[in-house]
Amino acid sequence: MKKTVLIVTLLGFYALAYCVIAVARVDYPLSQYETGDRDFEKTEIGSLIVYWHQRTIDGAVVEKDQIVYQFDKETHELKNKIVQWRNDLPEHISINIDKQTAETLAEGEPILSTLCIISPESDVFLLDETPKNPCWSVRTMKDNQMYVSVIDAVTGEFLGYGAPPPYTAFSFSGPQYDYPCDGIWTSWYQNAAYWFDMMGHYTEAEVWPSRSLIEDHISNNTTGMFYELAHGSYDYFASGCPNGNVYEWTYAGDVENWIADYPEMRFAFIGSCGGMCNTGNNTFSYEFRKGLSENTATVGYCNMAEYFCEVCWWYSVEWQDVMFSNMYLGNTVKEAFDMAQAAYPVCAGNNNCMRFAGDENFAGPYNRMWGPQCAEVGMIPDEDPVIVPPGGSFGLTGTIHNPTADPVVTDIWGGVNYHGEFYQQFAYSDISLNSGQFLTAHLNQHVPGFAPPGTYIYIV
Repeated sequence: MKKTVLIVTLLGFYALAYCVIAVARVDYPLSQYETGDRDFEKTEIGSLIVYWHQRTIDGAVVEKDQIVYQFDKETHELKNKIVQWRNDLPEHISINIDKQTAETLAEGEPILSTLCIISPESDVFLLDETPKNPCWSVRTMKDNQMYVSVIDAVTGEFLGYGAPPPYTAFSFSGPQYDYPCDGIWTSWYQNAAYWFDMMGHYTEAEVWPSRSLIEDHISNNTTGMFYELAHGSYDYFASGCPNGNVYEWTYAGDVENWIADYPEMRFAFIGSCGGMCNTGNNTFSYEFRKGLSENTATVGYCNMAEYFCEVCWWYSVEWQDVMFSNMYLGNTVKEAFDMAQAAYPVCAGNNNCMRFAGDENFAGPYNRMWGPQCAEVGMIPDEDPVIVPPGGSFGLTGTIHNPTADPVVTDIWGGVNYHGEFYQQFAYSDISLNSGQFLTAHLNQHVPGFAPPGTYIYIV
């Protein structure tokens, strides 16, 4: 059965080359919706004009809080509005610990310090409890490794460490540290594995894989999708740690040799700090594609460890979730990439932290993996976009169609995907359909009052 997906935003979609970002207080068409009390930045992504406001409170960046408007470039019609906004924060904050003091409380040589308000849904700051006070995120280098220390900006207390971006510049996470090796980018590589599975690929998800295991997945005719999140650049990454202390490196030249007698990798995500800053010969992007620009694509990071990509790093799991979910829907890789850029425009524009190379018309390897289609299902929401407060509900009309020449008996199940986890909402078994038959029904979906704000993917 062919699946269909609906994007649901809880007081909090996206068709789409980038223009330079300009600061826009409020100009047309944004002025139809905003009064001018917030500063918005502006960029053009494909057929969209995108405005976004990254929330700050007295200089502190509020992690994961943003407002995004997406307008049709020609008609100025509002195509989508995304709101991620906490309602439990004060209008103003005060701190006792300044930047210089915070840097003295973190071990190592400081390279970047940012005052922030950490989200309860943070992927980067995995602390025992979400801090109630503003905090300093202090990046330091010590013994040639990057650390992200979290310092309470009111009390000066050291609260723990955040996940550093892959900084030296199949689904796997390399180690975050060496001597001894430690750390995993869990949310990132597991999210990729989830979506690769959804797209019809049996996915082996690994932590700190050996060079030989990576070679096995490249030197074959079956691996169509590859994801790495590791320290490195466009021609090397730290994949494993065989002795528990020292990184094991994989190089672009290795990929060139391993893939020589096999087809190009149809899709590769190169999640190292500088992984997509160069896509020419002797780079991962080039070698995975075997230098081709048809029926293959690569996506990944560029300069993710730099100061101008820090906020993009905080959104990076959600960013890839939007891209993969839209690839799953059958969009081309480039269309899905642009949708993710439009949803999290802090990663686009002049920052240019996420990059694409390859065939812009390539719809991915996943379509060929799906078996014969026995039924088509669809959803048409009563209102588009779907924006619902916790405790509310939304309506939609569901359809199911038998496109085959024979009668079929099929099942329907549905639910929501949130942060890579699927929560089933309903299931109907043994639905009989004659050849060409359509069935329709109107549904009302309740949203629990405890559902956190964010973007949910409703799957049938």
